[in-house]
Amino acid sequence: MISLGEWINSALKSIDTSEEPLSAFGANPRTLALSSDAFLSAALTVARSLADQICRAQEVEKYPNNGTPRQPYLPTPASDWADSVTVYLSSSDGNFFFDGDHRDSQPLPFSSDKDPSDHPKELQDMLESVIGNVPHSEKENNSQDMSSNNNPNYLSVSSAMLTSPSNNNSDNGRCDSQFEGDDMQRIYSLGLLFYELFSEGERPAEFNNPPTVPKSDTKHELDEVDQDLHSLHNQSEPIDLANNLNIFDDFGDAELKFSFGVSNGRKHDVDSSREQSKKKKPMKRTGTGQICSISVEPLKSKGLPWSLCNLIGNMLDCANGDLCGDESYRHMSDVASDLQRMLDKPRTYLDDLDLAKLAVSGLQLNETIFVREAEFASLRGAYDRSISGESELAIISGTSGTGKSVLAHRMGSFVNTRGGIFLSGKFDQLQQATPFSTLAAAFNQYCDMLISEGDTSRSKKVGAELNRALGKESFHLSRVIPSLSAVINQDVSQPHLDEGCVDAQKRLLYLLCQFVDVISSSSGAPVTLFLDDLQWADAASIEVIHQLLLISGSLNKSKQIFFFGCVREEEVNGNHPFLRMVSSVCQFGKHVTTIPLSCMDEGMVNTLISDVLRLSPRLTRSLANIVYHKTNGNQLFFSQLMISLSKDGLIRPSLSRRRWEWDEEKIQSRKLPDDVAKFITGNIGRMPANVRMALSVLSCFGASAKITFLKALETQLAISLIESMEEAAAEGVLDKTNGSYSFGHDRMQEAAYNMMRPEDRCLFHFKYGMALVACTIESNDDGMLFTATNQLNLGGPQAIKDAQHSALIANLNFTAGKKAMEMSDFRTAYNFFDNGISFLRKGHWRTEYDLSLKLFVNAAKCAPFIGNIVSLKYLSQQVLSFGNSFEDKLEVLYITVSALARIETHQAVEKAISVLSHLGEVFSESHSEPGNIRLLIEQTKFMLSEYTDERLLNHKSMEDPSKIMAMKFLAKLELWTAVTKSSWQPLITMKMVQLSIEHGMSAMSPIGFTYYGMLIASLGDIREGCRYARIGRQLLDRPGAKEVAGEVISMGTQLTCFVEPVQCANETHLQAHAAAMSAGDICNAMLILFAYSIGSYWAGEKLSVVRVKFAKSRSLMEKQNHLLWLAHQTPLERTMLTLIGVDESQLPDQSVLGGKMQYTALVICFQKLYVSFMFRQYEPMKASVENFIYKDSANTWSLVYADSEKAFLIGLAAYWMFRKTKDPKWTHMASKSKFMMKKWAEVNEWNFQNKLYLMEAEEAFCYDDTVSAKTLYEKAITSAREHRFINEEALSYELAGYFFLKMGQKDVSVNYFLQAHEKYHDWGAIAKANSLYEFTMSSMSESLPGGH
Repeated sequence: MISLGEWINSALKSIDTSEEPLSAFGANPRTLALSSDAFLSAALTVARSLADQICRAQEVEKYPNNGTPRQPYLPTPASDWADSVTVYLSSSDGNFFFDGDHRDSQPLPFSSDKDPSDHPKELQDMLESVIGNVPHSEKENNSQDMSSNNNPNYLSVSSAMLTSPSNNNSDNGRCDSQFEGDDMQRIYSLGLLFYELFSEGERPAEFNNPPTVPKSDTKHELDEVDQDLHSLHNQSEPIDLANNLNIFDDFGDAELKFSFGVSNGRKHDVDSSREQSKKKKPMKRTGTGQICSISVEPLKSKGLPWSLCNLIGNMLDCANGDLCGDESYRHMSDVASDLQRMLDKPRTYLDDLDLAKLAVSGLQLNETIFVREAEFASLRGAYDRSISGESELAIISGTSGTGKSVLAHRMGSFVNTRGGIFLSGKFDQLQQATPFSTLAAAFNQYCDMLISEGDTSRSKKVGAELNRALGKESFHLSRVIPSLSAVINQDVSQPHLDEGCVDAQKRLLYLLCQFVDVISSSSGAPVTLFLDDLQWADAASIEVIHQLLLISGSLNKSKQIFFFGCVREEEVNGNHPFLRMVSSVCQFGKHVTTIPLSCMDEGMVNTLISDVLRLSPRLTRSLANIVYHKTNGNQLFFSQLMISLSKDGLIRPSLSRRRWEWDEEKIQSRKLPDDVAKFITGNIGRMPANVRMALSVLSCFGASAKITFLKALETQLAISLIESMEEAAAEGVLDKTNGSYSFGHDRMQEAAYNMMRPEDRCLFHFKYGMALVACTIESNDDGMLFTATNQLNLGGPQAIKDAQHSALIANLNFTAGKKAMEMSDFRTAYNFFDNGISFLRKGHWRTEYDLSLKLFVNAAKCAPFIGNIVSLKYLSQQVLSFGNSFEDKLEVLYITVSALARIETHQAVEKAISVLSHLGEVFSESHSEPGNIRLLIEQTKFMLSEYTDERLLNHKSMEDPSKIMAMKFLAKLELWTAVTKSSWQPLITMKMVQLSIEHGMSAMSPIGFTYYGMLIASLGDIREGCRYARIGRQLLDRPGAKEVAGEVISMGTQLTCFVEPVQCANETHLQAHAAAMSAGDICNAMLILFAYSIGSYWAGEKLSVVRVKFAKSRSLMEKQNHLLWLAHQTPLERTMLTLIGVDESQLPDQSVLGGKMQYTALVICFQKLYVSFMFRQYEPMKASVENFIYKDSANTWSLVYADSEKAFLIGLAAYWMFRKTKDPKWTHMASKSKFMMKKWAEVNEWNFQNKLYLMEAEEAFCYDDTVSAKTLYEKAITSAREHRFINEEALSYELAGYFFLKMGQKDVSVNYFLQAHEKYHDWGAIAKANSLYEFTMSSMSESLPGGH
């Protein structure tokens, strides 16, 4: 520690000013050091510490603890406080280091009647309370310790402490704090101290004698004159009361001099020299009773910041008591706060203003001033959780102008500083015609970033991963994300042969998910996607966001990605797609963080004005009150108003005062609209006519437009746009960034758009659209096409003056719609087709037949994808009514029947068969009789006997349009008849094969050959069946066949399980799922997931793993709203969870799924049979097996792996039933199951040998062949173990236990039961294991070890 005087001298000496620019001109080094950043920072720390000390003492004085007598904490006002200040430095050895924040330490007690040196023990305790337990030798040596320190850092200040001011006059005892004047006198005394602190230790020149401070008993006299002086406060000239009023005669020889400036914020009309000469000079009473004024001009002459000089001057002004100026301090806490601001934000509150720059630029606002720390912390929390693996969506909501985008951009800066990747896009109310434009802009940013990196390891890695994940389908994604082609080195300009697609929009969703999956896992940094103005997001983009949140690519990858967006809460209602999307993601367990932004309160407005004007909040409070009530705290309104006031000179920099000043009366009287949009409209309305016109043109195209586009429009319209927009940019209405002009805020775009009369807007849109048509034809630019067509559609048919334009615009809409379909944006495409239809004139089916047919058919194609069934019905009726031929109607019929199948499959089957009859492919009920089917099978075999595999693969392609369409209907019927009319399925299968042989292979032929293979396998020739399934998969290489790839691979896998280990073959389902998703075949993709999950169960995987697979499958089915396959999965999932031990109340509900579908009812029945058998519940099992046999009586003509599990369970259940009933029908049924299992085991021992052994053991048990039974049980156990079927190994142990129990060999049976228990437990069937253990304990306790 060191005295203040010593510290000032030592600190100034320690500062090297040789590098200062003014040192070369002979400037005084100490003066340069005095105004240096290093000294100012340290000295401000000292000043702030002293102010804090007095503030704490005031708090203790006001609120003593526990009612104990108050200690004299407050210092006595005096002019010599500087002599009693001790400065504590932070040193490396910690001798004088303040441990912790000084604000948490207790204030020093001030003694008014005794010198601290009279009480060394008291002083020691006092110091220990402040700086800790310092060694005694250090306390004694005081400042000598500092000299013993080799290199003390005098600029590293920990704190300062006013230990005890000197008191030579007993009248200067502790003042009672009941009077405000005492607080102001202490502020004045501290101001004198600060004067010395920042003036190299010099005292004010006005002090010729040791000063004293008058008591506070004069307050009532001052109150008496306050009323007389009240009218003088509003004078613009400083008034010397000592020369004009003789009101202080009662004070004896006191000479009072007051100088009143103008209160904060009022207009000053004095010049610089007069202002400085008549600077407010506060009252000061000398030791002889004289009062003198103190000027801070000497401080300014030393180069100190004006803000600091004014702070000291405002403190010294407190000597005038209640008659001081409006800017003087009233509370010590304000002094401490202002000092803290200078320390925290020296650039804002300490440095002098650049008046020359401000005189030209005026008031400048930027986004950084709008700080919302709590909201930003919430957003950061959501970000941290998301990149840690939790999928989360954050939404910033609020009314227009509350700072949503500002907060989002701050988040973007945060992400970038953390090394993350920030992608952003902005939805536009007038730019929804360009498919996925907002998402494309965001993802294009990422691709452009990779391209700019060049040939880096990251760009190579991401490019390779994207190529692997997207494959040939990347072409379709490149249509939406143009820069992707450069990342993956693909030329998208070349025509692409479409490989076929069930649902192009679902394909695009899948590809986008794959894209995001790759960039979030391969970029080496977290990816953040921000989307602004979600209230204007189109439904297609909302669906993409929905899928990205719920699925985001493959099932197993972990990602580092964060989604957040902004939405205007007043623009959305309960039916808005965005709110439905939020509700959906919440239902599926995704966390949504909502960050509401409201308008600023008056305190926040004052804080912002304080920061902007670089003045203390206490000085800007009155201005903030006015601004707040005029803007209601709307952030945008606030910004616009402040800039407007600056431009109008109502807020301006003062050269004389070196700070901002304002005219409160004029600001208060200014009339403003209540709405920010009207205010902005008024501001734009005052701009030159050419600028207003250019802004109106730009507003017709949305919030922004490329400069190249505007130049093309400028040429076509023959008007000047760019020059006028430059003027608007100079005025701050437009931003010019990245080769575009954009409105500074949506409200500005709306204001510019609203300058046009509503009845004129359609005419302007139509005019601009027609101007762009020529550019569209010349450039062949899809973006220009979408923009021009959208402008024409905004104009509408009512804007057409020339009838010939109707067909032209309808054709443009058709072209734009086809382009949108290629980009998989079916909603935008539908809107184009619908608008095109609206431009057709009356009688168009007669005058424009081809164009009408194209528009209606393509609109019908899009309608099901956007869920518009009503429009589909109308469009199809139009085509069916006005189509010239059946061939013209076929495509609409196919669309209608496919849509019907999603609602009522039975009706769809009937409709499809009816259409096929018109195409010459007739089916009847008699054809489905077993005898006729077998005859048809023989005919088909004969046709195929002439073809080798190679010849089939190289067979000609189908060219007859009617046959191609017939094959499309037949391919749909394969799956539909399997679940509704299974007796017809073989007819469909063989018709597809025969048409492929007779007329050539079509894109649907792989379906026919795959199902034919399953048909042949069901008849017993598994290897021949697998051959045709293999041919079907190889036919996928034909053009257009990718549409059915998922179904072909999945169905082929069912047969593969009969010739290969099921544990390996089952994994092929993942390939099938990827193929189905890439073709947009969501229906089959979900079916494949179901097959994969149940295959894992039968393969004996750990139930904990199987449970996860079922959960993922269920989640995807629910998200895709495919209840049909969910109905098939739920019963089997319930079985698995029951074995694990999940409570009945926690099982998936299957009652809502119903059992109307034949196959669904069969699955539910099988589940009941399986559970009752596994838990040895005889009566329920008996009912279930009889019911199952009845429901399964229909012939099945396709072999799937589940058939083997069904035969296995039926056989085991039948043997148990026979032992209970002795009814031979059960052994007959069991023998049929054993016969099939034997045939399968001959082809594939791995999957079926252990099952056959166990069935044979049970058969031997039924016929009391104990020797064979014992041998066969052991074979079943061994085979199951060797082939990794732990589930069936456990079952074999259990059934063997029952056998030995029946034989009376209880000890042996116990061992088998315990082995079964162990295996069930290892499998994860905890409930089954516990059930078996309880049975063992209760039934055979006398045979257990230990006598239990």
